[in-house]
Amino acid sequence: MGRRTGTAAAIVGICGCLVGCGGREPVGPPVALRAEHLTVTPSTGPLTHVLVHNPRDRTYRGTLSVTFPPGWKMNTTRQEVTVQPHATARVAFAIERGADAPDNRYPVAIKAVGAGTEVQRTQGIVCASAPYFKPTIDGKTDDWADAIPVTFTAGGRKTTISTYWSRRRFCALVAVEEDTLTRMPAEHPGDAAFDAVQVALAPAGAKTPETPKGYAQRYEFLLAPTATGARCFALIEPDDRAAVIAQPRTLAGLSALDAELVVSRANGVTCYEWSVPFAAMPLIRPDPGREFCLSLLVHDPDGTGLRDWGQAAGLWPWQRSRLAWCNWRGAVWPKQPPFDGKIEWGFCSSKR
Repeated sequence: MGRRTGTAAAIVGICGCLVGCGGREPVGPPVALRAEHLTVTPSTGPLTHVLVHNPRDRTYRGTLSVTFPPGWKMNTTRQEVTVQPHATARVAFAIERGADAPDNRYPVAIKAVGAGTEVQRTQGIVCASAPYFKPTIDGKTDDWADAIPVTFTAGGRKTTISTYWSRRRFCALVAVEEDTLTRMPAEHPGDAAFDAVQVALAPAGAKTPETPKGYAQRYEFLLAPTATGARCFALIEPDDRAAVIAQPRTLAGLSALDAELVVSRANGVTCYEWSVPFAAMPLIRPDPGREFCLSLLVHDPDGTGLRDWGQAAGLWPWQRSRLAWCNWRGAVWPKQPPFDGKIEWGFCSSKR
């Protein structure tokens, strides 16, 4: 299993202004809190991180306390934190002894005391990691027993994400609980709505562009069931301009010929089994312990609507952006833009 190294007390500023810019002091708590997901299993003793965002024009100084699942032994559960104006601190806690949960769900309670105020947040975090294994992309799920499934619920329906990696390919199984499956029309997708899964991958540290003049900084794919099978489309690459992201483009000419995709359905669950070569994503470098970013959207226009892993992952309300996901003809978008797609994930050597 890969391990991350670093000083447990490290506090590193990782981003600039998110809210409160423009000279006005924002209304609300002095900080926002979020626990990051684990990128290796807790039983291997990795680090876990808590983000503390300061939206105000003055430096925040306070005490951060975290309560982890019963039975975990941490190097510390309390740290002093200093966050510069409009910046985010990433505070590391080392797991000296942890236990893997069968449902891959770990409750965390966070408290920050400072600026005369106490801010609290409770979260359920997961282990978001891809073990080393090469499955056969054949529509069967037997190969996925040693993956680390991540499950979230939207509109009363579950979505489960499982991932693997091998030397040459990244693989994912996305199981979507839904009442019906609407396939992409065989001739030309046009503006007809259909079910699909949209996946974004990016190297660690990538940022969503703030203006159409910026660069995408991500790879993005659309997995679509068709009347005769399934097709994978490559929507954008890191060096593409963000100006194309919001355009409702036709999918013609965007097929990812080097990808494998099989879509199957049984007992009310649609399974998207997919693999893509790392050669098609040269900025994603697989290695045990290395972190990257992964997120997805489930398009279920005749059911739950848009399911957003970013929302389930606990991103902050202002982390929505119309430049975070590519538009395409046939997509049905809610009034609010989806959440950012730069969410922590990792490569590990095995499940245990």
